[in-house]
Amino acid sequence: MKNFIMKMVLDKFHFLKVPELDLPPQAIQEFDEMYEKHISVEKCHLIPYKSEYPKYLFLHYLIENKNVLFHGSNDSTIRKLEPKVQTLFNGKPVRAVFAASDGVWSMFFAVMNKKGYEGSVRNLCLTLPTKKGIKRYYYFSVNKNQEDNCWIDGTIYILPKDRFSQGGIKDEWICESTIEPISKLSVTQDDFPFLDKIRKHKETESIVKTIARALLIKPS
Repeated sequence: MKNFIMKMVLDKFHFLKVPELDLPPQAIQEFDEMYEKHISVEKCHLIPYKSEYPKYLFLHYLIENKNVLFHGSNDSTIRKLEPKVQTLFNGKPVRAVFAASDGVWSMFFAVMNKKGYEGSVRNLCLTLPTKKGIKRYYYFSVNKNQEDNCWIDGTIYILPKDRFSQGGIKDEWICESTIEPISKLSVTQDDFPFLDKIRKHKETESIVKTIARALLIKPS
C-alpha cells in the first residue's frame, strides 16, 4: 500500500520516467548471453553491443537480475577506480568510489562532458518497486550558461555489487577501496534516452527552487 501511494504521488509530478521492464524473450536471451560471455568472466572486456534493444534496457536488466552496479565516466581507459573525496547525495563527505544501481543515471554521467564544464550539475534518481517490477524517476539539470553541445561519448563500467555499501540515497553506492571493473560498455549521447529533456538552471538559483520547478513545471 505504501509503494502504491508513493507511485501515485510521484506520477503526478513532472519527473522523467522509465516504466517497469517488460522485455520480450528475445531480449532476455540476448542480454543473458552478453552477460555470460562478457561480464561473468570478470576480465574487463569491452562489451560488443549488437542488440537492437536500447542500451539502458540492457543495463536495467543487469541491475535487476545480476549482482552488479555501474559507474559512468568520460574516460574509456580506466583499469582501476580509485576512491576520491566526494559528497554523498545527503551532503555527507566521503572518500570513495561511487556507483549506481540505475542505468540511466550512470549514463548521464558517462555522456556529460566534464572537461571545461563550469557550475553545478543537479540530478535525482528515484526507484520504486511495484507489482510489475521497478519504476524509475529522474531529474537532470545543467548550468544555464553551458553550451548545448556539452555531450561526449562515454563508458559505463560494470562493478561487483558485493564490494559496495549503500550511500546517501537508495540507488547511490560507495566503495572505500580501489576496485577493478569486471566489464565495460561504450555509450554515446544517442544512447541516453532523455537528452532533449535535460533542464537548465541558474547558478544563483537555490537547489530547493530547482527541484520545485522540476516537480511542478512540465519540461518544454
